[in-house]
Amino acid sequence: MLKRIIPKIVNFFSSGSNKSVIAICFLMSTLFWFLIKFSKEYTYYIDYPVEFVNQPIDKYLKGEPISELKVKVNGYGFNFLKETFSDRILEIDVSKLQHQGSTYFWLSQSERADIARELNGFSILQIDPDTLFLNFSNKTKRSVEVKVPLSLNFRENYVQYGELKILPKTIEIFGPSHVLDTLSYVYTDVLAQDDIIEDIDASLHVRLPHELLSTRDLEVQVSQEVARFTQINKVIPIKLKNVPKGKELRIKPSQVDLSYWVAMKDVDKVKASDFEIYCDYNEVAMTQSAVLNVFLDKDKTPSIVQRVKYHPSTIEFIKMN
Repeated sequence: MLKRIIPKIVNFFSSGSNKSVIAICFLMSTLFWFLIKFSKEYTYYIDYPVEFVNQPIDKYLKGEPISELKVKVNGYGFNFLKETFSDRILEIDVSKLQHQGSTYFWLSQSERADIARELNGFSILQIDPDTLFLNFSNKTKRSVEVKVPLSLNFRENYVQYGELKILPKTIEIFGPSHVLDTLSYVYTDVLAQDDIIEDIDASLHVRLPHELLSTRDLEVQVSQEVARFTQINKVIPIKLKNVPKGKELRIKPSQVDLSYWVAMKDVDKVKASDFEIYCDYNEVAMTQSAVLNVFLDKDKTPSIVQRVKYHPSTIEFIKMN
């Protein structure tokens, strides 16, 4: 489309018609007006954005500080035109400011040379305000737990081995007391990985839920061991608990088929005797049918196994006396 329009424009201006002459004169007059206007000197205010960095971690600003300075300058129109496309910002380092107690102050004269260098082509006449006052209040401190949201997808037969390790597990948070009183833990960024077959080591950013909160521990180290697991099947005898003296109970079946997942490197560490499967004689008096529940003693189950299942979960019984 552009290829068709350009020849038409060229033909129009080279045709010598009255309309083309008028158009050329209009464009020339506009160009000269533009050059004359922007060649003159003007005096205006330029908005100069500011940002306060390195604020004291144990204090917070009372009230909203100004976001920009008003810099009165003198310069040519072309410089003002160029300034409209600028995205500069003045960073004020609070840690280097003079202060009396919790009041910090900044003098424009201290940054005048840097501002003049940035505003090259202008003469600086005035900076408003000439002094900035930053009033801080003290923050309180609290130790809170760090939690890591997980989105982990393991390759088939690979599983987390042991607990997720977070260092440090708790961090000190600074903030107003009315905000800290509602805080018992903080989250990090999500730990997300796919097709995992190797140990995980990562640095995660701590996410503070309120803008007035701060911490020295901006990141935590996270590690998770990963191992290839396999399923093991064993036959476990059922024990009877709480059988009164002189009482006898016959159960059927007398054993269960138990399966569990264990890291391949730990297969030889787990024996059938490490699991305790039992029925409770006290249930006999509570059931109207000749059926008892089968339980797994989780307190005696090895910590290195996962996904423990057994069958059956109920058995029949006969009271012998």
